Amino acid sequence: MAEEGAIPAALLRSLHRLSASNESSSLPNTQENPLPCSMLACGSILGVYSSSKSIENDIPVSPRLVIFGLLQQSPDARNPHNFAQYLPNGITRVGSFVVVRGDVSEAEAVALQVAAVGEKKEKVLVYEVTTETSRLYGCEGGKATSIHLEMVQSLHARDFLRTVGFAPLRCAVDLHVVGKKETLIRQLKRYETATKEDSNFYVRVGVTSSSKGKKSSAFRVVNGCGEDIMSPDAKSVMLESILPEVEEEVDDAGSKSKKKNGKKQKKSPGKKVVTQQAEQGETATRYLSSLEYGGIANVDLLVSLAPMNASAEVAAPVLTIPPPSNVKPISRHFHAHCDALVMVSVDSSLQTALSLLRQQLYQQLKEIAKRLEDAPEAVVSVAAHQFPLVGAAFPLTLVSDSTNADYSNNESMDDVALLESLHRAFFQPLQQSLFRVSRGCSLAQQGEWLATSDVLYNVHEGIPSSGVSAQGQQGKLALVGGFYGYYHYMQQRVNDKGWGCAYRSLQTLASWLFVQHYTQQKFLSHEHIQRALVQMGDKPSRFQGSTEWIGSLEVGYVLDELFGVTFRSLSVSSGAQLAGVARELLDHFETQGTPVMMGGGQLAFTLLGVDYDPDSGACAFLTLDPHYTGDEDITTIQQQLVQLEGYKAVPCSWRKTTSFTKKSFYNLCLPQRPSVGV
Repeated sequence: MAEEGAIPAALLRSLHRLSASNESSSLPNTQENPLPCSMLACGSILGVYSSSKSIENDIPVSPRLVIFGLLQQSPDARNPHNFAQYLPNGITRVGSFVVVRGDVSEAEAVALQVAAVGEKKEKVLVYEVTTETSRLYGCEGGKATSIHLEMVQSLHARDFLRTVGFAPLRCAVDLHVVGKKETLIRQLKRYETATKEDSNFYVRVGVTSSSKGKKSSAFRVVNGCGEDIMSPDAKSVMLESILPEVEEEVDDAGSKSKKKNGKKQKKSPGKKVVTQQAEQGETATRYLSSLEYGGIANVDLLVSLAPMNASAEVAAPVLTIPPPSNVKPISRHFHAHCDALVMVSVDSSLQTALSLLRQQLYQQLKEIAKRLEDAPEAVVSVAAHQFPLVGAAFPLTLVSDSTNADYSNNESMDDVALLESLHRAFFQPLQQSLFRVSRGCSLAQQGEWLATSDVLYNVHEGIPSSGVSAQGQQGKLALVGGFYGYYHYMQQRVNDKGWGCAYRSLQTLASWLFVQHYTQQKFLSHEHIQRALVQMGDKPSRFQGSTEWIGSLEVGYVLDELFGVTFRSLSVSSGAQLAGVARELLDHFETQGTPVMMGGGQLAFTLLGVDYDPDSGACAFLTLDPHYTGDEDITTIQQQLVQLEGYKAVPCSWRKTTSFTKKSFYNLCLPQRPSVGV
């Protein structure tokens, strides 16, 4: 059967953006085997290669190479680094890649050259940066066979994972001890014993079941074989039953349907969706909410059911009476945190998935115990965290030390050289922090604030294009990058209807800075905005606590004052001239990626994208309307015409520039992406 391949479109976008910015620094070709074009980057393909038969039922299927990410080879061979230790279990090296600039017809020759210096039998991905063309080859015996490569349209990893049928599975262990470090190390050894073998591995999982059309959920105790030990017959639990159901899945046409881990189900129109917020009670325990990967199934380790380590020394109890002393012993707080995550096929058995998770957790526990033993006296915490990547479909695991048991308040990842090497190796931007706990970058930290968030995120996703750019050959479309929260009238119990639209737009802009780790300020209140404007001298003291409007300049001033974010201003004298700023907005969204605030006609809007056809001059803005006063209902926000501030519109929708008031002038505030380094 013919081989197939799959790669996320988000990964190729990251590859193009970062490779194109480094075009001037081509890697040297070897004199023995010169490549027929300039090589910009090379390295390993990270992913999963499935065999020609299904694991579960032995039915023949097409061999498939699923590409999750790319690992760039360092040009400095004198400083090699083993990056495999940071990968989730289930993701391995499955081939080689090369990024080139040159004649795309030479792709086959390039693949053979790359394979010649690698494995005898090698899969090679060739990406040509100028034409944005990607080709996959199977190379063996001096021949290159083309493999069909599907570029999975995906804005985020969760979209790709659902399409290819994979899901993350997680188990976290958090231990605290007040006393001696040795006590914590003994606890870690106990946990090691509970995870060393499948036969000793017991976990608690949340299981969803259906009976007579009704769904119910309950927690079950499962052994390493995937069997429910609470049931009389030790019934096997299906992996699918513990994974989160995707409430709404948006296809390319913008229609929505329920999916269960990549499998479409019946439509459920009009259903309220708050997918970014963790539900209360059992659901919050079962799943960790994340923006990049969706809901992540949690597995709880039950160490009490595992047998004691037979090799451990068991001593008789001894009562020690210390000599009298006037000096009180100092109690220290020690902490260890494990966070194991694996990528599993949704078609695999729960036994297979738990085995992968157990292995990852066991290795992590051993590493943390060893680091704690060898650490200097000042170190009181060793923690492992998962950090989401931009473009790649998996997070990285990093273990770090801290002199503060509350690791979130102390920067433990301070090895800048290591951080920069991680950014370069995995094609991550160097101007943005992605692996720092002190900036809230970990998945666990994200899950904590998502659990208490009262807004929706990225409500524009799933809305079809306006179609403007498709009218001409030179048409272009550009959208906001990353994640933002949708802020609008009447949220947070503040009645700001009629005066707070620009405040709400500013809150959306500030939320983008927070989610992208440029600030640790989760929320920017009306009071905080007004106080900043008064303190900088832009407004009189009576402005504090008032219901006075603000405009695009005030929005920019606050961004600069509170976050150090610079901004550009654009102005047009009438709505009829808005199409004239289309090119500048295209450039802004392509290079900066931040939301834009636009004010005019006593109204404020948030712009999330632009669709432009230079041939006809037609232009549309993807508009997020802060005048919305309804519930956090994604169907209403994306599809329903509702009453807003004296007009009717869909709260998040494409609007032709001709629909804006022609008699009003418009000012736009374009925040520039900060550069804070790694």
